[in-house]
Amino acid sequence: MSSITGVNSNFGFESLAVAMSKRQSDAQGEMVLDLLQTTTQSVQQINQAAASNGRVGSVIDVQA
Repeated sequence: MSSITGVNSNFGFESLAVAMSKRQSDAQGEMVLDLLQTTTQSVQQINQAAASNGRVGSVIDVQA
């Protein structure tokens, strides 16, 4: 009977590890999506500002 209890205990820890891993993956995915949305908004704002100034493509930063 003790071997069954040990198996159940291991299964519980493995289930917990999988659940925690999924939560971490979900959180990382949300952070990446937030970063992409922020970047998209920034690029749109820059493009709008450049277009209103008539300077689209005239200022290119080539320094890395």
